[in-house]
Amino acid sequence: MDLGVLISTFGLVGVAELGDKSMFAVIALAARYGRRGVFFGAVSALILLSVIAAFLGAAISNLVDDSITVPLAALVFLAFGSYMLIKNEDGEEDVLITRSSSGFLATFSLITLMEMGDKTQIAIFTLAASTGDALAVIAGASLAFILMVAIEVYLGQKISSKVSPHTMRSLAGVVFLLFGVFYLLQWLL
Repeated sequence: MDLGVLISTFGLVGVAELGDKSMFAVIALAARYGRRGVFFGAVSALILLSVIAAFLGAAISNLVDDSITVPLAALVFLAFGSYMLIKNEDGEEDVLITRSSSGFLATFSLITLMEMGDKTQIAIFTLAASTGDALAVIAGASLAFILMVAIEVYLGQKISSKVSPHTMRSLAGVVFLLFGVFYLLQWLL
């Protein structure tokens, strides 16, 4: 395993994820569900996609067409956002927040869909193809994702300790709706 490839992948993926849509999703999900489930859900999804990108590369875009993934992503974002905005206020929400398995499943499915064919996945494929060292690329990407998700989860928890759950749920709902509208517009235009 080439340490240079690992380090360059770590840097590229770390920088590429700053301000990425998954960053905001993880922060919002961590504020809603808690740290553990969201952390492991996001890291699992990102590492899984990194492995796929490194070993299959361009096949991802050949297997799943944008005409399917983009409107599907829009629908998922719109559904998540709507659910967060209309969720009832009878205390049932607190049960969901404490269940890390709920956070894991919600985060894993959302991040997997969001990141499939994303610029980071294309960069991972390109690095693996150009260096021939898929394992170093996977290791560098995985370490970068673990670090970034840990920071995002931390931020989500800090925000949730200062803002009411209702306000956080509403803000997260609006963020997800905005992503849904963005994807819908991308698909339509």
